[in-house]
Amino acid sequence: MPFPRNFLPAAVAFAVAACATTESGGPVLPGRVDAPPPPMAAAGDALITNTVWTWQATQFADGTRIAPEAPERYALEFQPGGRVTVRADCNRGSGSYLLNGSQLTFGPIALTKMMCPPGSRDGEYLKALAVVATQDRSGSDLVLSLQGNAGSMRFTATRR
Repeated sequence: MPFPRNFLPAAVAFAVAACATTESGGPVLPGRVDAPPPPMAAAGDALITNTVWTWQATQFADGTRIAPEAPERYALEFQPGGRVTVRADCNRGSGSYLLNGSQLTFGPIALTKMMCPPGSRDGEYLKALAVVATQDRSGSDLVLSLQGNAGSMRFTATRR
């Protein structure tokens, strides 16, 4: 008895699908995407993302306090998935961050290297960001504590 005409293409498709495998050894299923999922925000990320955080001041443990003359020129914007954009006076850039509960650390931050005007606090601001240890919300403010109880940076929220 001869096979129906449409049987041969269906049989070939079935055989190819049965023989195909992925790196995990399983068959390739229709609609399956063999790509890593997009980065997911950590549970606490939602508390600090979608907000521009404007630097107000840094208070050091020795009593020294520094504050920018133009706070709007110093900002952080956390993005889901561990990315942060940074404004440090006349320079802008981005980098990574890791938030684990209240612990917060920044990875390397790539910035433009423009020479800011005299009186800029960009160096002090970036130096403090490099040693952030934890974050805490205080009303509409974000307080970043520095390693070794060296002090803290205060930021005010600005919704986009």
